[in-house]
Amino acid sequence: MSLKKIAQLTGLSIATVSHALNGTRAVSDESREKILQAAKEVGYKPNIAARTLRIQKSNTIAIIIPSDIGNTNANYFYMDVIMGLRKKMMETNYELIVSTYDPHGGVEKSLPSAQVLRQHWVDGVIVVPSSHSQRQIKSIREMGLPYVLLDRRSDDDSSCVTSDNQKGAADAVRLFAACGKRRIGFIGGTGTATGRQRYSGYMEALETLGLPIDDSLIRLFSSYSLDQGEQGARWLLASGVDAILAADNVMMMGTLCALKTDGIRIPEEVGVIGFDDFDWMDMLSPPLTTVKQQAYQMGYIAAEVLLRKLSGIDTIEVVVLDTTLVVRESHGICSEQPANSSILMAQNT
Repeated sequence: MSLKKIAQLTGLSIATVSHALNGTRAVSDESREKILQAAKEVGYKPNIAARTLRIQKSNTIAIIIPSDIGNTNANYFYMDVIMGLRKKMMETNYELIVSTYDPHGGVEKSLPSAQVLRQHWVDGVIVVPSSHSQRQIKSIREMGLPYVLLDRRSDDDSSCVTSDNQKGAADAVRLFAACGKRRIGFIGGTGTATGRQRYSGYMEALETLGLPIDDSLIRLFSSYSLDQGEQGARWLLASGVDAILAADNVMMMGTLCALKTDGIRIPEEVGVIGFDDFDWMDMLSPPLTTVKQQAYQMGYIAAEVLLRKLSGIDTIEVVVLDTTLVVRESHGICSEQPANSSILMAQNT
């Protein structure tokens, strides 16, 4: 009805009005100006859904990330990722949809936006897959949508943007060793490729340094939570650790809770290094040494990779971003810095 009204006001055909408003065919500047003015007068709002169905393009992408009930898996990291992703979307006039899934709910619940994706309301997907990654990726492929994996790598030919998790964990172990730590414990997960890479970096560094590999100093969980961080820390304390690498920010918080509750002095009795870095870690006592990922850049670059796919460049891109050790105080006092590590000295240390 609105198109008909605009056509009456401008003296132009309904077809010309439609082409001008939807950009489906060239219209003279004079006619377009008349149409836009009339559309403003009648309060015309385009039917975006109908236009999307016609041209099969929505200029919208989705990012799908894991999120546990009750925020037991804090998603601070993904907020920074989303900010980087959103920046690129704004630069290219794309809209962004953020969706989450329960990583423990089984593959049938791991893509809650599947129906929307199937209806092609989005042009492409950036996804952080769970332990069901292969089945998730298969589901997305069956929808025929371009996709990019984020913070994960896959065994198949999938484009991805991730961190050098193995090197990050190895750097942390080398820093502990440079401070004289010899019984270095590890708390981490095996439910994702990211967790397995961090564990591999821990083992690699122990072997390279000639330190003993002791199963009593390793606590691996299938998922991450504060409770598991606390349980893991107490297990390691009973095993006589002098340092703990908590390979996830939630596990790290659980570790700190356990050490504080038990009256363990950091780093005098037990050194601690966490994964992921946030401003509030400067305010802890002592300030926390961490492995910093490039979360913002990860989101921005993942968007660039997906946009190249949407433009027709369908090559496999694997982008691995470097990590940095942010050195504060919780790891201990070192006589020298370890070699082959990317180190950033925090300003207030």
